[in-house]
Amino acid sequence: MAKFSFYNLTVANPDGGYILFNSLTKNILLLTDENKKWIDSVNLATIDVSDERFAMLYSLNFIIDDDFDEFEYYKLEWYRSLYASGILRHTIILNLACNCDCPYCFENKNGQLMTIETAEAYLDWLEPQVKDIKYLYLSWFGGEPLLSKRLIKFITAGILKLANKYHFQYSACVVTNGVLLDKDFVSKCEDLHITNIQATIDGERDIHNRYRFLKANHGETFDKILANLSDFCTRVHSDTATVLRVNLTDENYHTIPKLLDEIPDVVRDNCVLLFRWVYSHTEGRNPGVEFSAEKKGSKPYENLAPLYELAQSKGFTTNSFDEGMNYNFCECDFDRAFQINYDGDLFMCTHSMDKTEAIGNVYDGFGTQHNLSRYAKFVNTNPFSDSECVSCKLLPICKGGCRKARYLGKKVCSGVRYSLASYIVEKAQKAIIDNEQ
Repeated sequence: MAKFSFYNLTVANPDGGYILFNSLTKNILLLTDENKKWIDSVNLATIDVSDERFAMLYSLNFIIDDDFDEFEYYKLEWYRSLYASGILRHTIILNLACNCDCPYCFENKNGQLMTIETAEAYLDWLEPQVKDIKYLYLSWFGGEPLLSKRLIKFITAGILKLANKYHFQYSACVVTNGVLLDKDFVSKCEDLHITNIQATIDGERDIHNRYRFLKANHGETFDKILANLSDFCTRVHSDTATVLRVNLTDENYHTIPKLLDEIPDVVRDNCVLLFRWVYSHTEGRNPGVEFSAEKKGSKPYENLAPLYELAQSKGFTTNSFDEGMNYNFCECDFDRAFQINYDGDLFMCTHSMDKTEAIGNVYDGFGTQHNLSRYAKFVNTNPFSDSECVSCKLLPICKGGCRKARYLGKKVCSGVRYSLASYIVEKAQKAIIDNEQ
């Protein structure tokens, strides 16, 4: 016996016919009107399993065995990802300083820098954790992490000693504005095991330079950032060498086509492109200010889809949080994923570094049973006791959404929910382009 997958979704194709999409597997199938009618009317209890249409749908998991419980399978894989053994993920906030002065920044930058003493304490705290791992992945964060290049080198040297002692692999990424990603640092990236850079652009040259300017003299940064990224991509040939995030606001949205033409070929060919709305924040330089209210609206994905389609047509590799069979909403969705602040405090999420939210520090670990309990509750937070999430066909896409929001009792549904047709059409067009390459 067989049944249709609960996670099947069908929308009209602007080019004619329909698009069948499965939110669990992310499989996509273009349907003619005739095939859509067949799917709507077929009786799977009496179907001839040798029928080519049945075989196609079964091979792509649009049709599944009647006794296969997709929800339990999804839960299993979700927990496997959460508690993946042998993997440690750390984000180190090296400073709360920056050489730029972006108006929408959510951080309250006070110029604080991590000290050598705190870096040494981090390495001491780290050692017991790496004795049983296979892989350590570290993200250098800030502020602007490249203001602390000396610490990056110091901590990396300590980690490599531990890696040699305990036989684990290590790699790192840098989340940077790109201004200080100079040739000297790029030449050292291989020795520092830095395999990935994430940088941000704020629209075409003129608008970007109004948003992302140097703090010291309001100097322009657009050309400098792209030149530095070009150098990095030239040295580190990989289609994921650079994650290029494009921040979207009401002011810069219309400039994105021009921006895509301004990005050098070597960056285009070695980057993954992300589009993200600039949201208002309760902290930072301009708390409460809405930068993208009009274009983002109540359906955030509606105006993202055409940008992804345009970028794909121009040869960019695009990605979003929901690609493929992954089970984590963000980098915090793993056991033993810690965010280490410049002063050594341990956090569960980098969106707020308020000391009241710290769950310990690198000097004495969790310190109290209260902190350990808070961390356990955060890690164990999940969407599976939420009846709305359990019955939602989009659960494998949003994965329960932001863990911290759910932990705080403020569940936020994915914007895809309100722009489903646009989302599926964009995914189908991306799949077509990928198959043609």
